[in-house]
Amino acid sequence: MVRGIYHGAMATSIRVSRKLHARLKALKERMKAKTFDGLLRLLVERPLPSRWERFGAHPDMEPFAHQDW
Repeated sequence: MVRGIYHGAMATSIRVSRKLHARLKALKERMKAKTFDGLLRLLVERPLPSRWERFGAHPDMEPFAHQDW
């Protein structure tokens, strides 16, 4: 690192549609990311929800009866 400039990685550009760019820009504001790089890091590094996390997510649902099978 020289005087605050990081030389460890090269910048890469990706092409996205204007519609997707607008959605990413809105998401960047909503997630309070300072840059698109920061937004993508937040999205990629975010832990995935467990498949069991939603199990029992409907507390008002009636229990299954044997004849429901």
